[in-house]
Amino acid sequence: MPLSLVQQQKLTQEQIQLQSAMQVLAAKLTELPIEGLRDRVANELAENPYLEAGHEEKNEEYAPSQEEEAHSEYDVRQDYSSEDDIPDYLLRQSSENGEEAEGANMESGDSQSFYDQLMEQAGEYDLTPHDRQILEYIIGSLDDNGLLGKPLFQIADELSIYHYCDTTVEEVERVLRILWQFDPAGVGARSLQECLIIQCKRKGHRDIPGHTSMLLKVLEQNWDDITHNRWELIGRKHNLSEQQTAMLRGEIRKLNPRPGSSMGEKADTPETHIVPDVIVTVDQDGHIDLTLNDGDMPTLSISEDAMEMIDESFVRDYVNRGRLFIGAIMQRRHTIMRTMQAIIRLQRQYFLSGEENSLRPMRLEDVAEITHQDLSTVSRVCNSKYVETPYGTHPLKWFFSTAAKATEQDASVRKLYQALKDIVHDEDKSRPLADDTIADMLRQQGFNVARRTVAKYREHLGIPTSRMRRQ
Repeated sequence: MPLSLVQQQKLTQEQIQLQSAMQVLAAKLTELPIEGLRDRVANELAENPYLEAGHEEKNEEYAPSQEEEAHSEYDVRQDYSSEDDIPDYLLRQSSENGEEAEGANMESGDSQSFYDQLMEQAGEYDLTPHDRQILEYIIGSLDDNGLLGKPLFQIADELSIYHYCDTTVEEVERVLRILWQFDPAGVGARSLQECLIIQCKRKGHRDIPGHTSMLLKVLEQNWDDITHNRWELIGRKHNLSEQQTAMLRGEIRKLNPRPGSSMGEKADTPETHIVPDVIVTVDQDGHIDLTLNDGDMPTLSISEDAMEMIDESFVRDYVNRGRLFIGAIMQRRHTIMRTMQAIIRLQRQYFLSGEENSLRPMRLEDVAEITHQDLSTVSRVCNSKYVETPYGTHPLKWFFSTAAKATEQDASVRKLYQALKDIVHDEDKSRPLADDTIADMLRQQGFNVARRTVAKYREHLGIPTSRMRRQ
């Protein structure tokens, strides 16, 4: 029986969203704080001979038009008659997460942060989601030197209170020891002594013939002598010759007391100070004014010479690259302004009063809903920006608070803290309230908390137990 072949065509409809070169570049510029943007602009001016810097008023030029408001992008690829004419750097699209498709011509000195480098190393370890959350919080708590200044009990409390991650001091310490295996050696140490000891163990010092790990022994047993430069005493305690003592002293000088300073942006800016990206002022009538801090940022424009030679291919490439960059900066300004306006709208009471207790629960999703922006866009704005207010300068993420579940309404952790402090303040000091009773009183106020949670909050606030509060 002969076989017959049947050929069929099937038509399927698939929706694919690609990010334009404008969106990719705007996302990267939005991520930068004002100081980083200044460096990025300087690099672009150096690389593009047809991009010029001026110093006239730029508010008019940078104000988003209605078309930009609606589309938030300008695709310079429309200026080409065919796709074959489009430069390679404009054809490169973003990867799946929309953040890694920028071409080499558009990178210009972006560096991976200290935090990102450590989190990248975390991916090499088989961690549970619980352990990864703890590790991420520890890394976020490191100071500029890469050391951990917070006590472990405080980290455990903050994870439980602010991030609903129930953990113990023992768990935090176990995860911290994983961090000690990261590079550079010594990162995550809780003291300078521990930092040097970790480095010494990592290197496996056998620094003096006949004395295995003498340096480690001295670091562990004679730290006070080291800090007071009592090397003759150290030599006598360990029966070392002057030459051996001098060798030990030289080995200590080779260790790095600031492991965090050798990573990413920390190495380039060891003494950076906070420069606010946004300035908020409030007048006597309660009017809130919002201004972007452009500082001495120049106004960018395409040179007239370039427009006269626009028919030449290489000139056209630079012109459109300049247009792309200017448009991305305009979009960055617009995105930051919209995001900050939404934060002010949600936290208006704080900006009017300056009272921290007036901060309401707020999530990234709340701001994204008001601004009609993607959640990742709001996150980029809030992760690295500072705002100057009449009551102090704060990172934008400071305005976001987790919410404790309540029976009638949500209340921020700050309000719960205040309610707890008020209850203890008003109690009869001769018969102080137990945690069970405080939990019942908080529940009556609408806070759904257990006795165990009250105990953690009380300890975090430094409030003693009822027995210790009795007068």
